[in-house]
Amino acid sequence: MLKKDYKAHVTGNKFNLDTLPTCRAKTRSGSLCKHKGNIRNGRCKRHGGDSTGPTNQTFGKNHHRYVHGLKTQEVITMRKLVKEMHRGLIRID
Repeated sequence: MLKKDYKAHVTGNKFNLDTLPTCRAKTRSGSLCKHKGNIRNGRCKRHGGDSTGPTNQTFGKNHHRYVHGLKTQEVITMRKLVKEMHRGLIRID
């Protein structure tokens, strides 16, 4: 079911695609991207915009990349210590 003023709504929101700037982001080949950019930030859908990076540099459980903690420095050193202890026990026997 369409709204009665659908055509007026669609024609009012049209804009000229030729007026959009090109993306001009650096591609992997070293040339500039030639796709049409976004109205908001000028980049195409493939390149988006510059990342602002993380808001804080705290690492640990509050970090955005923390999943399970098995690769943290603490756990890695603990595993090495347990491994050395296990080897020491095996040599005693």
